Amino acid sequence: MNNLEDLIKIKNLDTKNALKSIKKLPQQIKQAWQESMAINFPQNFKTVSNIVISGMGGSTYGARIVKSLYDGAQMTKIPVELANTYWLPGYVNSDSLVILSSYSGNTEETLATAKEAKEREVKIAGITSGGQLADFLRLNNYPAYIFNPIHNPSAQPRIGVGYMVTGLLGMLAKLGYIPVGKEEIAEATDFLDNKIKFYEPSNSSENNLAKKLAHTCMNKIPVIIITDFLEGTAYAIRNPFHETAKQFALYFAVPELNHHLMEGLSYPPEIKDLLHFIFIDSKIYDSRNARRMQLTKSVIEKNKISFESIQLTGKTSLTQVMELIQLASWTTFYLAMLHDIDPSAIPWVDYFKKELSKIIN
Repeated sequence: MNNLEDLIKIKNLDTKNALKSIKKLPQQIKQAWQESMAINFPQNFKTVSNIVISGMGGSTYGARIVKSLYDGAQMTKIPVELANTYWLPGYVNSDSLVILSSYSGNTEETLATAKEAKEREVKIAGITSGGQLADFLRLNNYPAYIFNPIHNPSAQPRIGVGYMVTGLLGMLAKLGYIPVGKEEIAEATDFLDNKIKFYEPSNSSENNLAKKLAHTCMNKIPVIIITDFLEGTAYAIRNPFHETAKQFALYFAVPELNHHLMEGLSYPPEIKDLLHFIFIDSKIYDSRNARRMQLTKSVIEKNKISFESIQLTGKTSLTQVMELIQLASWTTFYLAMLHDIDPSAIPWVDYFKKELSKIIN
């Protein structure tokens, strides 16, 4: 499909309502904030020494965003870490809070850490839409955000990002570990609501940033460059390139990339024709990192590799996080259209899980 103005073709390819879910990101955020803030936590959950969030794939978006948005800016009161494997860090003990994060509630690795956390007598909370994790949380009477994803008709976790990210934000805010309130959430959702009309399929490619970006990334390897509070968000937007668009993509963060990546652009020579760097700019970046971003662009230009810059316009760092997630969701949807594929289908992930279950069972 080369014509992103063909609304009938878009409807025919999007058989599982991915587009409806993408449009409902603001509603997902509103629902998740209200419901997660209503959770009643035991008092001793508010005085733990560290927090470990256990999850995989899209269920780690919230943890990664919290770390770069708040922990990286030195705004969290205690260490916040991510466990994305079958076990918990050795330091986790009765003074730790483990938050089990799984959209489906059936993530094998997360369920393994749930069992381990219980055995270690750790303080446990969770966020899920159901499955075995919901059963575990209810059975043991652990505080949890078990949500009904009414604003994610596609049923794809990555397109229900508003639930997992905002649900975690709400839980940590309710516990007093991060500084975010309802006014900032309202500002972000109002901003996203106003942006939708610019990304709609009915808005032509000429005036639609998501469609333009999709066309540019077609037959390229997108390389997303970010810094500062957006590092966790870069992970959250890279994954939909893989799952939604079925397209290989990378991300790197300044200043770390300045210490290695720039020397890796020469060989093989053919790669220069495949790469397309996408610099995400923000006026909120730390001034030192902002200078590094600009200088990094000059290095890419001198290496004769294509690139472009996208300026985020949200007034707060949280709004810009959601702004970037929204843009990437629409962009990868349109890339799926250009590839003539259903944006919701994940055949290789489904195949892997099926084969893995045979080995385990």
